[in-house]
Amino acid sequence: MMNFKKNIILYFFVCFSFCPAALSQQRDSTFRKLTVKQLIVPAALLSGGYLLKSFSLKQEQLEWHDKYYKDFETNVDDIIQYAPYAAYVGLDLVGVKAKHSFGDRMGVLFIGAAVMSGTVFSLKHTTKVLRPDNSAQDSFPSGHTANAFFGATIVAQEYNDESIWYGIGAYSVATATGALRIMNNRHWFSDVVVGAGIGILSGKAAYVIYPWLKEKLGKKQSNNPSKIAFTPMYDGRTVGGNLVIGF
Repeated sequence: MMNFKKNIILYFFVCFSFCPAALSQQRDSTFRKLTVKQLIVPAALLSGGYLLKSFSLKQEQLEWHDKYYKDFETNVDDIIQYAPYAAYVGLDLVGVKAKHSFGDRMGVLFIGAAVMSGTVFSLKHTTKVLRPDNSAQDSFPSGHTANAFFGATIVAQEYNDESIWYGIGAYSVATATGALRIMNNRHWFSDVVVGAGIGILSGKAAYVIYPWLKEKLGKKQSNNPSKIAFTPMYDGRTVGGNLVIGF
């Protein structure tokens, strides 16, 4: 029981304190390359969560939940996981200057969401971990947590130069999402930790992959008279897009 409480405290400490500070960067209107420093937090969460998955802490978590949150139930986590997305799109609309144009932000959103969801669903399908409430064998990792932390990461990338509090607010919501998944008895602690790592890494990767793809597509268009337009779409649950090719 004591080990599980220590893990919960460590999770909140890392997510609240370390993530926003580590993702702070100088004012810049261009995309940045992924650095080793930026990989420290997601690498720690991914490796730590995987190690926790291998240890026998599940019984301690079940005892902890039965003692403190046996009758707890809420669907708030289903809603607030998308709050960072709303901030990512909406802050610029209300006057908070984003680093990149709306089109570029949508490109980053589409690429990152695709990477994040693809990773999450692949792991769920291959690991087949039973949820704490025995409802399904798709517990590892937490998709809600990955989704929320991905959103928080791109918010921090776009708006932390205006104020670090935008990133802190987004990460606070993401952290609360992960905590509620545990309190609702829907995920193991390791599911949430790895989900947070996947979300952060997906957000960082999107800011590398998107400009690379944009550059490659731009070169192809300059050598080809045909017009290619891609409009990414994300409805809160699925990612997709419209590809238009004209001659």
